[in-house]
Amino acid sequence: MLSRDDRRCPWRDRLGETTRKAPPVRCHRHHVASAVLVLAVAGLAILPAAPARAEDPTAQSVVIAGSVGTDGVLTMQETFTFAAGTAPAQLVQTIATTRSTLDYRYYQFTVAGVKASANGTDLGATVTADKSYQVITVDTAKAAGAPIVISYTVTGADAAGGVAEDGTALTSVSWPVVQGLNVAVQDVSGEVRTPGPTRSVDCQSGVIGGLQPCQMWASGTHDYPYPSFTDQGLPAGGQVVLSFTLPSSLVPVDQDLRDLWTLGRAFSATPLPLGIALGALLLGGLLLWLLWRSAGREDDPGVAPTTIASFVPIGPGESHFQVQADIRPGHIGTVVDEHVDPVDITATLLDLAMRGHVQITELPPSGPRAGLDWTLKRLPCTDELAPFEKTLLDAVAPADGEAVPISKIGAPVAAAIPAIQDQLYQDVTARGWFARRPDQVRSRWHTFGWAVLALAAVALVLLVIFTRLGLLGLVLIVLAAGLLWLAHTMPRRTPAGVGVLRGLQVLSMALQSQPTDQVPKANAYAEISSVLPYTVVLGGRERWLAALAAADDDPGVPDPDDLTWYAAPSDWSMSEIPAAFDAFITAVQGRLFGRD
Repeated sequence: MLSRDDRRCPWRDRLGETTRKAPPVRCHRHHVASAVLVLAVAGLAILPAAPARAEDPTAQSVVIAGSVGTDGVLTMQETFTFAAGTAPAQLVQTIATTRSTLDYRYYQFTVAGVKASANGTDLGATVTADKSYQVITVDTAKAAGAPIVISYTVTGADAAGGVAEDGTALTSVSWPVVQGLNVAVQDVSGEVRTPGPTRSVDCQSGVIGGLQPCQMWASGTHDYPYPSFTDQGLPAGGQVVLSFTLPSSLVPVDQDLRDLWTLGRAFSATPLPLGIALGALLLGGLLLWLLWRSAGREDDPGVAPTTIASFVPIGPGESHFQVQADIRPGHIGTVVDEHVDPVDITATLLDLAMRGHVQITELPPSGPRAGLDWTLKRLPCTDELAPFEKTLLDAVAPADGEAVPISKIGAPVAAAIPAIQDQLYQDVTARGWFARRPDQVRSRWHTFGWAVLALAAVALVLLVIFTRLGLLGLVLIVLAAGLLWLAHTMPRRTPAGVGVLRGLQVLSMALQSQPTDQVPKANAYAEISSVLPYTVVLGGRERWLAALAAADDDPGVPDPDDLTWYAAPSDWSMSEIPAAFDAFITAVQGRLFGRD
């Protein structure tokens, strides 16, 4: 048996497995203070106990009679005694069915078989329940002044209690044998019978969050063979928690330990979830890299550049721009970035003009604030056209139609753009530069990427709700986004396509470094004009336009008809070609790919 005073004398046995007589030795620490304290306590003992306030109903006593079976089920019986006429109209007890731990988890208890009686008569207790509590309400008038007995069973109060020094596995039973009452209690006591001897026992009482050792608790002694306790002055809403351990061979562990959902738990950064997330990130990154190497990477260092065009010397200080392969400006952009872009179609239109299929005519300004406008006129030409070139030419300058201003071609030509793009994709694939149509490959990978991203999002939601692996869900989202990013790299060029790409890189450097004053003077306009469509997609346009303007052999004299592919008003001069050319490109791309 152990009292509060026992804590000051170390020879007392707190667990009370056996009762030992204390040696005839007193605690001599602080003699004077102890003497004063003893006298004060003695004086208080002769005073009557302070009565409870009238508004606070108080039970004279609550006696606990419990037992724990070999199946782990804890059976509780509480007997409430009230002084005559002091019982409240209703006796209410709130029993907690969950208990939180410190690691985002909680114990779930199952309380069943709730019954209230008096003198063996069922009082018809009302039981309401929510997620964390069961509330028992008893009409005390039905008891007619007799003691009220509340009984119930608990499953889940038996937790793993570790291992004893002798290697015995232990079960820890802990339960608030008194809890959640709407009345205060003067005296509370009781015991819980066990199927065998206990290894330890403890008792705490008081208000929740401020529990203190009970007045007395014991187990395994002659007087108290089972876990027993005694306490006084329990306030309304207070509790008495009785805990004890015994071998698991006598009482099995039946704890129901569950995860408590919180954002911190869902995205736990403890070693295991963090390690899983980092492992998935490394493994997923490796798989994406291997996927790119096998499906999208073009690594063939032995492929030589294919000569697309070059500046061929034709005399001292003179070079001629000669296209070596039948590669048009529209092909170039598609091979370089695997897309048919507005600039590719605009460059194709300019190339058709340079080759004599269409003439660009600059119109006189219609007003002081009017912008530039042009018409496109179809010209007779026997030069063979690729399918995408013919479709574009028929759209911008129909053979049997009148010249249409650029400002009005948007709607009719916009309908032809998808067909032009489709034919360009077919052309670059038919020429053997891509293993499959790049737009279809890219579309398939994008579809696959979005599907994976959707699955990753679903996985993230499920992982956040049901596990601590929220970080793993974020990693899956990142990997899915990486797959989407890889989609635009998946169209794979063949070795022939790689050769063309490297040849275009050589041509791009030549266009930006070749001296522009080495074109044949007698044919400078035509020579430079043939270069311009390629500069639109490969760079160097400004320097070649400047060279075209500088090739004017009669500065200060209007040049409306000096270029075969570009006609202008009568007062137009060659110095205006850089600005006019740039304005034409901007207008065409805006009309062909903008919205009217």
